[in-house]
Amino acid sequence: MPALLYKLLPELAELGASSQVTGTLPLDVLSKGALSVDLRDGLAYDLLLSNTGNGILLTGSVSATGTTECSRCLEPASLELTGEVEGYFITNPRDEELELADDEFALVPANGEVDLAPAVSAAAIFELPQVVLCQPDCRGLCPHCGVNLNVASCDCASLLAADHPFAALGELL
Repeated sequence: MPALLYKLLPELAELGASSQVTGTLPLDVLSKGALSVDLRDGLAYDLLLSNTGNGILLTGSVSATGTTECSRCLEPASLELTGEVEGYFITNPRDEELELADDEFALVPANGEVDLAPAVSAAAIFELPQVVLCQPDCRGLCPHCGVNLNVASCDCASLLAADHPFAALGELL
């Protein structure tokens, strides 16, 4: 993943100081489990960094447009993503905050530079759906012959009805 390095200190060293950061993270693919989305123009971000006294609060939004396979018919499907970016960077850690650093917060190193890319990409990954469809009423593929039921029809359902293990239940009525 490409880095998105930003020098927090000394620019945001004073309480109440803030900085707006916008741009695009040049990321070609976004993945979550078996789902892989090809991004057209990377991840667009609009971030606000604010000094809260003991750290720097990161808030903002991320958006992207991409393509992936439809979960039902395997044809290309478009996907629009928008998500909220959140993060917190501790500038002057106390002992109890050092224990939280790896889990919930990141420490600002001595050089004052942090990588914002993990927070930006995590916000987009979090918004990826479990199932992507090319259209809401996608009919998918026939499980027997593999024809795309959105484009053509097949007779597999009527041919296999007699051989179906539960076909005998139809005679009970």
